[in-house]
Amino acid sequence: MHRYVFKRILLLIPIMLAVSFVVYFIVDLAPGDDIDAIYGNELTAEQKDELREELGYNDPLVIRYARYMGKLLTGDMGTSSFYHEPVMKLYFSKFPATLNLAFWGIIVALLIAIPLGIIAAVHQNTLIDSASMILGLLGMSMPNFWFGLMLIILFSLTLGWLPSFGNESWTSVILPAVTVGVGQAALLIRTTRSSMLEVIRQDYLRTVRAKGVNERTVIYHHALRNALIPIITAAGTQLGIALGGSVVVESVFAWPGVGKLTIDAFNTRDTTLVVGCLILTTAFSSILMMLIDIIYAFVDPRIKARYMN
Repeated sequence: MHRYVFKRILLLIPIMLAVSFVVYFIVDLAPGDDIDAIYGNELTAEQKDELREELGYNDPLVIRYARYMGKLLTGDMGTSSFYHEPVMKLYFSKFPATLNLAFWGIIVALLIAIPLGIIAAVHQNTLIDSASMILGLLGMSMPNFWFGLMLIILFSLTLGWLPSFGNESWTSVILPAVTVGVGQAALLIRTTRSSMLEVIRQDYLRTVRAKGVNERTVIYHHALRNALIPIITAAGTQLGIALGGSVVVESVFAWPGVGKLTIDAFNTRDTTLVVGCLILTTAFSSILMMLIDIIYAFVDPRIKARYMN
């Protein structure tokens, strides 16, 4: 098992190198740089060019990337030109808020998706099954920003029950978490239904029923346990998307997370912060997917046996 974990960790190295280079290359194509962001109209074009030459901004892309990665290995991702603070410090000051939102978003998604997916599978080709699929389709079709605004209008402006922005109290996470979770639940409903349909047709469940085990135990203990791997895969993927893709939701609810920080960095042309945020978010998403692969071994004994040899 430890060999499998070691191999998965080694695979992260080429992935992170490739992703970091692509991010660095794309951001480098954008107009403007940190010199423009810091000095604006305070310096002439000639003075800016001299400063770029002095700081190595005019070096070839590969050299600048190698220099950046060398500093990254020491924990130095540069200093934000807008906030005037280290990128690493800024990112990790915002990351807990994003992680909190992603966690509760996936919890909401699972609370919606697993019961509806199981019900749809057990009542296949009935009105209940169709209604569950329609709900999933609606959740997938609704844009996050629109659904978030509707929740704000109803629960904040009209009823006054919940705050519409920030994270000053535990109630602040409810609306953004529901916004994230409803969108994620759409895919998880379909995944749960498909996985359960495949499992409940297996012969061993007929044997369990023949032994007199009640149907609820058959479905929730035997069938669901063996249908978990596709569900875990989908949930882990959705959690990774939430970690790096909650930009719209964080903007709508003014949630002080990494997504909002990245958007602010784009708006202020803070390229050093943009690159740092994108690389770190990709790193955390990759690590998350690796952890999901490892969790497989504890869920499915067949996978554990394969790597214990």
